[in-house]
Amino acid sequence: MTTEHSSTPTMSAFIIGGTGMVGRKLVAELSQSDHFSRIVTLGRRVVAYDGPGKEKLDQHVVDFGKIEEHKALLENLDVGFNTLGTTRADAGSDEQFIKIDHDIPLHVARLFKEANPSKPLHFCLLSSSGASASSSLLYPKTKGLIEQHISELGFAKLSIFQPGILVYDGEKREKTRFAESIAVSLHKPLNFLTGGRAASGVTSVAKAIRMVAEKGITPGSPVDFYDNKSIGKLASGN
Repeated sequence: MTTEHSSTPTMSAFIIGGTGMVGRKLVAELSQSDHFSRIVTLGRRVVAYDGPGKEKLDQHVVDFGKIEEHKALLENLDVGFNTLGTTRADAGSDEQFIKIDHDIPLHVARLFKEANPSKPLHFCLLSSSGASASSSLLYPKTKGLIEQHISELGFAKLSIFQPGILVYDGEKREKTRFAESIAVSLHKPLNFLTGGRAASGVTSVAKAIRMVAEKGITPGSPVDFYDNKSIGKLASGN
């Protein structure tokens, strides 16, 4: 997982959503990467990580309703990661779902920009396949709107990841949804039938995000999209 070129300048970053499925894997990926020297985690609880590179973690328990009070934690960082997300069922209401998947990430991204007004910044956003701001359905519409609204902030580089069904390929979860258990069993067959466009293991998604972030702010379009197939190719080294 570590990179071959240790002389590469290191970066500092923050992550919100670090205790989630992809977030936990991403924290491990970043901690073990030679490209990152400091990782600030912001969340309702600390990330349980005790592996290589754990000394890089600077963990903060925050109230996202008062996140402005923690704006200083975002200063002098190079990269921001958002892996925060939930489902309508877990959120309990449309309003709470929108708050978690749209309002909080957008607010934090805006504060990140404000905290570093003259610095070129890279923001990595975990979204979903099918995201569309014009959708009539809550989930894809919310994902599409967060993509649109963060792109309007004008980051030097915005990397948007749009995986398909997320398959938990790590240790067993305490709570596994029925749909997730079906997705695990169908992961490989679905990808075979759809040319790699149906599902992604969370480890692969985290690895792909880390690899893109390590490249820094690359030339070309300020907004790059990575669909499920692209994520799989990145993670597998193809």
